[in-house]
Amino acid sequence: MDNLDRVTETGQGKIFASSSIYETIKDLCLLGSRFSGTKSEIEAQEYMKNFIENLGIEPVEYEFEYIGWYRGTSIFFLQTEETKPFPAFSLVYSPSTEDEGFVGKIVDGGGGSETELKRIQEEVKGNIVMIHSGETEEGWLHRRIKYANSVNLGAKAFLFANHNPGQLFPTGSVRSNRLGEIPAVGISKETYEYIKEQIRRKENVNGKIYVLNHSSKTTSKHIIWEIEGEKKDEVIVIGGHYDGHDLAQGATDNAGSVAALLELTKLMKEINYVPKRTIRFIAFGVEEFGVVGSTIYVNKTDVSNVVAMINVDGLVGHIPKNIACGGNEELYKLIGEIEDEIVFKPSKSKTIITASDNYPFLLKGIPNVCIYGQNPDPRTGRGYGHTSADTFDKISKLDAKLSLAFIFSFLTLFVSLDELPGRISEKEVITLLREAKLEDNLKLLEKWPFN
Repeated sequence: MDNLDRVTETGQGKIFASSSIYETIKDLCLLGSRFSGTKSEIEAQEYMKNFIENLGIEPVEYEFEYIGWYRGTSIFFLQTEETKPFPAFSLVYSPSTEDEGFVGKIVDGGGGSETELKRIQEEVKGNIVMIHSGETEEGWLHRRIKYANSVNLGAKAFLFANHNPGQLFPTGSVRSNRLGEIPAVGISKETYEYIKEQIRRKENVNGKIYVLNHSSKTTSKHIIWEIEGEKKDEVIVIGGHYDGHDLAQGATDNAGSVAALLELTKLMKEINYVPKRTIRFIAFGVEEFGVVGSTIYVNKTDVSNVVAMINVDGLVGHIPKNIACGGNEELYKLIGEIEDEIVFKPSKSKTIITASDNYPFLLKGIPNVCIYGQNPDPRTGRGYGHTSADTFDKISKLDAKLSLAFIFSFLTLFVSLDELPGRISEKEVITLLREAKLEDNLKLLEKWPFN
């Protein structure tokens, strides 16, 4: 039995003999949302540091400054023959309205693509545009793109509706590390369907939005630790964000992934695992504000010895796993060569994920993958994610163990490869993104750093 086989056999046995990852997920969730700028964020930092220190590893705290945002009051009224209130919650980085709120006609903008909104741009201008979170006529688009489209076509407020049922209010950021231009609130699918029917029956349906939020400069921290490898000058980063949204526990997005990082470390220490390359674990802060924390880290630290980045975002939550290879053909082929050796076979794609912590590494030309649990029904999109229903009870003990077994198997195989794809140049990164037809949308997202 060679060393990797021994590691695999011993490690997998320990994973399935214990339920510690499930308990770690619950620990993180019961701290609260870990939303940036809250007490539970600080408590999560302390929890992770204590966990790692108890393994005999000294973690590093990387502190950084960003534009913080703090939720206040959010009120939405539908105005027809009578004024009727409906529950609504501000989206992250929504600015406040004037003291009297904003009143305007509600215009149904469908999925919020530029194609859909341009057809009704005269109606959109100066009014409240109502957008659902599902597929658009142009395919799937990130919420921030839909918001930017609405702003660019002159909307004065943004009503963001969940396309999944259950009286669940969607949340998420509308800009990255700055306040948005117009107030934005999330409403449930049920409210959305009610408003749509009112619009169908009546000539004018108005809404009133009142929002009061607060924003100021603040600080957060990444928690970083390493397991030194035989090749000390070659570092593989594996990371995931520990912050969630303040409406929920953020169990699948992303406490499960962070618990996996912690449990991987514990497992590797228990079996005295020495990897071929150094493994740097990073629990990223402020991802939910528009991939803010990892962007700052990559741009302000020396990542010259980082040879690859593995991002886990939504790793736990659905047992089928997908590995998105960031448009890297060589990496895609390489994973194809090892996929049958992973504890269970994933699906893989060349998809470039731009709204998670792998993206800043991609911009530096670093080979990267984003690994997540694949929702068996793509029509549901995030499912419970970014809603109050993203709680630990949605994760089964079996899923937690299988997810840990998967990432342990993948990581040990990946770290042990004889050769990894090399970095690509900035020019090649630009070509990669343009060939994927991402340039325009990345500019809307303010995620195109090139001249």
